[in-house]
Amino acid sequence: MKWRFLDPLKNERGATIVFVSLLMAAVLGIAALAIDVGMLYNARAEAQRAADSAALAGAGSLLVAPDEFRARSIAMDFGNQNRVQGVPVELVDEDVEVDLNAMTVRVTVRRAASRGNAMATWFARIFGVDAVDVAARATAAVGSTNTATCLKPWVVPDAWDDIDLDDAFDPAVDIYEPGVTSYGSDYRDGVPANNGLDPPGTTYVADFGRPILLKSGDPKKAPQPGWYFPWDVPQADGEPDVGGDRYRWNIANCNTTMVTLGEKYMIENGNMIGPTRQGMEDLIAQDPDAYWDTAGDSVAMSVAESWEGSPRIVHVPLYDPREEIAPGKQPVTLTNVIAFFIEEMQGNDVFGRFLYASGVPGGGEATGGVALKYVHLIE
Repeated sequence: MKWRFLDPLKNERGATIVFVSLLMAAVLGIAALAIDVGMLYNARAEAQRAADSAALAGAGSLLVAPDEFRARSIAMDFGNQNRVQGVPVELVDEDVEVDLNAMTVRVTVRRAASRGNAMATWFARIFGVDAVDVAARATAAVGSTNTATCLKPWVVPDAWDDIDLDDAFDPAVDIYEPGVTSYGSDYRDGVPANNGLDPPGTTYVADFGRPILLKSGDPKKAPQPGWYFPWDVPQADGEPDVGGDRYRWNIANCNTTMVTLGEKYMIENGNMIGPTRQGMEDLIAQDPDAYWDTAGDSVAMSVAESWEGSPRIVHVPLYDPREEIAPGKQPVTLTNVIAFFIEEMQGNDVFGRFLYASGVPGGGEATGGVALKYVHLIE
């Protein structure tokens, strides 16, 4: 009887081939998952950025006027400037929800099979998955706060009900109530289609586009002797220490110091014509061709994609007109913040076009009739 010994290596060759085949299938599956999932994550992130920008732009328009059609149109314009994996975003009306009661704008960006633009896959096609829907949603809201940053070094009186029509606050006759007679209040908002002119027969005051003196070069125009509207913005990191250089820097740059409404800040008593002119030149140079278009009630020829983003749209604080201010460097209580488009200097005066009551996010809750608003994402 002869014994036959089997070669163990030859005996396992078939099993090894099967094992390697299964392993390769698993590797291909993992590769498909990694590549396609990575692509889908990138697409989702791009869709989210598009939704965020569209929602913020739409809600930002509510600061100018609570107009549902305008908010939807602006949101769609901003959203459609984006791409998702190289394909333009195509928002339609149903993708933008505007709630004027809640002052919110919700935007959904979709790439879906129902619209014929689902995301095509690569390796996942091996497993029968040819396309995947991708969507992102964002909601932006108009909120209230009592803090702001990036304020310019001018402070002007808040609006009052000028009963005697003499353009000067008379405490015995005129009425001032924060949030009621203020700039940005319902009484004064009007319709953004009149360049600050009060339409005949209306009961409101149209402020949008109204020219307002922001810095006086003439003592006769000053609200108090020796005061020309400048105030001492708290010093920010990186700006000059004292004097006219810091005032000039604050005109052309964003001072990131947080300023709180209801608190007192010091006014300046100098005219500072030279630093004003230099700061204005630096500011205007950031958007040199922009100008106020009276026909369109907006800024034209701006370097920004949307005129609301012009560097010459700035924020200026207001003070309580009932507060008596003595000559010299004295404290003044800030009550509101409003947005202006800065035009050119006229002589030694600085004029701006009133836009809306607005603020920059900084935390803190609105109190006591404050009309300070800002836009933020809530979803």
